[in-house]
Amino acid sequence: MRIGMFSNSYKPIISGVVRSIDLYRQGLTNAGHFVALFTSDAKDHEDAEPFVFRYPSITLPKSTDWTLPVVVAPHITWLIPRLKLDILHAHHPFVIGSEALNISRGEKIPLVFTFHTLYHEYTHYFGLDADFVKQLVRRHVRDYVDGVDCIIAPSTYILDLLPSYQIDRSVEILPTPVDLSLFPTRERPPFSDPERIQLIYVGRVGKEKNLDFLLRAFARAAQQDTRLHLRIVGDGPELKKLLTYAAELQVTNRVDFIGAVPFEQVAEQMSQADLFVFTSTTETQGLVLLEAMAASLHQVIVNSPALHDFVRPGVDALSTDID
Repeated sequence: MRIGMFSNSYKPIISGVVRSIDLYRQGLTNAGHFVALFTSDAKDHEDAEPFVFRYPSITLPKSTDWTLPVVVAPHITWLIPRLKLDILHAHHPFVIGSEALNISRGEKIPLVFTFHTLYHEYTHYFGLDADFVKQLVRRHVRDYVDGVDCIIAPSTYILDLLPSYQIDRSVEILPTPVDLSLFPTRERPPFSDPERIQLIYVGRVGKEKNLDFLLRAFARAAQQDTRLHLRIVGDGPELKKLLTYAAELQVTNRVDFIGAVPFEQVAEQMSQADLFVFTSTTETQGLVLLEAMAASLHQVIVNSPALHDFVRPGVDALSTDID
């Protein structure tokens, strides 16, 4: 099969969506399929993998770490019909995803859409966090979904979400896989060092990840147990604020901000920790939780419906509500 994937973001950006695309491309290619990816241009980045085609893009303000694709690219317009694609797969309903819909209609190629994200939860990045803006986003997603041939969701939580978008369509549940080869099977002791208990968060450092709550909770726990330390692995627009907040909470000497690391190094970071902590309530799957489980890490998480497909509270993780 010849597949064309469309995404507003890809490497070198590090995110759950990018990781999902990368894993599916690898799996499909290994199974003998041809997979071309159409995505946004990345400044000073050279693709090591073949068949990645990029639209020009505009750099957005520093409040985000994304770029805005410009879907005017004569080389891609020329290329699409010559690739003789059998199916298109969009990973966003906006911009490049909208272009995928246009191509689907023009070339009469079936279009699949993966509902990765709670899109209405991200309007704050553009200074448009009012309820009517969130409603406009829901309406756009609904109209977009009406034009695709198949909807894929990474968890059953999306099924419960669809009514809020006024979407009444069947959905194929297809969780994102985990590359287990990066996580060697091994027995973990309760704590690698009883004198220093290492907590770790891995993920994007954005407002939607609720990391200010994580720091507050850690500060309270650290007052009660001097062995606790926290490592935050990731980057994003909230990093500077979190650094300042950690200083205000007087936990700077107990919190290490590692920054972004390549996906291939996530397993190594997790191997150095005792507990995985996760406080996001806007996930549609929470791929990093599956990776933490693959690393045999104990987990402490905030209750979120999307996580219940994969994590059994009280069995796989200790879960709590936000107080």
